[in-house]
Amino acid sequence: MIRILFFVLLVGSVFSNIGCSKKSDETKDEHHEEEVHLKEESQKMIGLELMTIKKTPLVSLIRVTGEIAQETENVKHVTPPQSGTLKVFKVNVGEVVEAGTSLCLVTTREGTDVEIKSPIHGIVMAQYLKEGDSVDTISSILTIANPDILRAGFNVYEKDLAGIQIGQKVVLESIAYPDKKFEGEILFISPQVDPETRAIKVRVDVKNEEHLLKFGMFVTGKIVVPLSGEGLVIPEAAVQDIKGQPSAFVPQANEPDAFLIRPVKVGRKIEEQIEILEGLSEGETIVTKGSYYLKSELLKGELEEGHAH
Repeated sequence: MIRILFFVLLVGSVFSNIGCSKKSDETKDEHHEEEVHLKEESQKMIGLELMTIKKTPLVSLIRVTGEIAQETENVKHVTPPQSGTLKVFKVNVGEVVEAGTSLCLVTTREGTDVEIKSPIHGIVMAQYLKEGDSVDTISSILTIANPDILRAGFNVYEKDLAGIQIGQKVVLESIAYPDKKFEGEILFISPQVDPETRAIKVRVDVKNEEHLLKFGMFVTGKIVVPLSGEGLVIPEAAVQDIKGQPSAFVPQANEPDAFLIRPVKVGRKIEEQIEILEGLSEGETIVTKGSYYLKSELLKGELEEGHAH
């Protein structure tokens, strides 16, 4: 009888210890961030990229459509210093020239050849004469236009007008160059509303040093409107939905193949960027490109674990 009683007490003690151990583990897991693992070779294969979070000025964007003007204000009509005969052109229409480039030779009435040079950097837009024609000091031989800065016109509607100011930055895009962005600045806001379209004309100077944009080309723009204060803004692609919670992946400094899953609270979405209100701090590093792959790895691991049970 005494042996039976001792056996019952021993078994109860063992099960009691097991239960305490499990409860302790559960308590620990409540304060432990979940993580996912991905080997360094796989990270390189998918082109995984990281970024360090910094506070940046908050902005909103106003989308507009418009077109490049048919001409530029930086135009020079070239005339010879003396009357005579056009002997030869040294450049062709469409050719890029620099200030000082030889454009043509003119034979004066005295029989001397005078070299006509370009007064500015630009493109030869037109030639008005042919070799052998008479020239004078009033009529243009050719026209040079500098396309490094072009002027674009956009329509802004009344609902957006309060956020528009002279000097604001504009990011321009063209379907001809889908991966290229052009920088612009608002120079003029019309004081009138178009009675038919109910739009206000806005004029923008656009940087075009590569001469990619052409006169009359249709473009789209995003007017950058500064907001008050700064915030943490990260690529929207860096945030993934994990179990119904927006989350980011934070690499472990001491484990190159481990990434913590950090739940976050998001704010405003600005194009492909999103504001982070809670969950991340300035100076932390997160995964940007490749975060979706990490999510897939996490789901795959959970699926395999479910089959194992």
